[in-house]
Amino acid sequence: MENVDCIIVGAGLSGLACAQTLIQNSKSVLVLESSEVPGGRVATDTISGFRVDRGFQVYLDSYAEGQRFLDYQSLKFGAFEPGALVARNGRLFSVSDPWRRPFAAIRSVLSGTVGVTDGFRIALLRSQVLAGVRRGEIDPSAISGRAEKTTREELVSRGFSSEFIKLFFEPFFGGVFLERDLTTAATVFEFTFAMFSSGRACLPAGGMSSIPQQMAHKLPSGCLQTCASVVRINFLPTGGGEVVLADERRFRANSMVVSSAAGANPTILPEGILAGWKPPTWKGTRLVAFECDKKPACGQTLVVSAEPLEVGPIDNLSVPSAVTEGYAPDGKNLIYVSVRGDWEGEDDQLVGAIRQQAEVWLGPDVKLWKHLSTVTVPKALPIETPLSRRRRPPSSFLAPGLFLCGDHLTTSSINGALVAGRLAAEEVLQSA
Repeated sequence: MENVDCIIVGAGLSGLACAQTLIQNSKSVLVLESSEVPGGRVATDTISGFRVDRGFQVYLDSYAEGQRFLDYQSLKFGAFEPGALVARNGRLFSVSDPWRRPFAAIRSVLSGTVGVTDGFRIALLRSQVLAGVRRGEIDPSAISGRAEKTTREELVSRGFSSEFIKLFFEPFFGGVFLERDLTTAATVFEFTFAMFSSGRACLPAGGMSSIPQQMAHKLPSGCLQTCASVVRINFLPTGGGEVVLADERRFRANSMVVSSAAGANPTILPEGILAGWKPPTWKGTRLVAFECDKKPACGQTLVVSAEPLEVGPIDNLSVPSAVTEGYAPDGKNLIYVSVRGDWEGEDDQLVGAIRQQAEVWLGPDVKLWKHLSTVTVPKALPIETPLSRRRRPPSSFLAPGLFLCGDHLTTSSINGALVAGRLAAEEVLQSA
């Protein structure tokens, strides 16, 4: 029976970050992943030569934790244009970053898309959140005892007009957080706004799965075992623990770390070990992928819908093949449409409803878009209301030799997943 310093159950980003940290500290590690590939929720499917991510995902290259674990150059990031095209009343209006696209930002003000007062408050918000992140005052991964506001409450308290909240914040950050009520905790919003303001929204060449694949390739040979489904974790009288796989193989370790997906399945853990611990609740999403020959006019700019739900189901629309290479075969384009979570139409109505809505914005070429796939992700992001964040465990520690990791312990982002993995590893090291 193989014996290692630490077994990590689950090869999502958090589990991979945990493994890298432990290995850098000279620990022997075994990562067990039930699926065929690492990555967890960060996954990409190949469909007719197109690379379709599991839901609309982007990487923000200002993530400090990502700079710790990832080789940006090898990932060949391509970036979206700063800002967004906001759809309302059947037209597209540009809302640009005034620091990187000053003339476009001026046009936004002159066209009435952004009022002068709201523009000033955006500038002030940007300055304050960037300073807060630099000073460590805005850290959604930290456990804080202070009461938090919702994003909407924070925006109202900062004096933003209800019209601008509805026009920009609801569609843009509603797409980021997968909820338009803006009930996500304000600390999460402030951090995310700072990351968008200081860096770029990117996609790696060949799809988002390139990120966990790169992390997995950095592990020593034999460290990661895929198609290895854990059914039970046992504590041993002699110390440490044992994991039992579905194929009856057993592995022993001094410490074990259970990642988010596995942690939400209490059946594998010793009875009573999760007493008082509440697993995360989730927000889901749907992504509809299309192919076409002619690149849509929006190009590298994200389109977000500020139109009422009755107009159509689109939350946001993007062209990943215009952002970076590897998403579409030569001569073809890939379009992503993220569907609003509150749209209740049937799946057989969805494609037609999307085409009808997008055609008004982008013209008759939309009729030629060919439907590739519809991806439903029921567990896309952990819910991060102020209440749910107050209920987070204070650390990754569950019991002597047993730890959790996952973005539900920090904040629901790639950065949060990497932070959670590193923190779990540090607790393992401290307990050794």
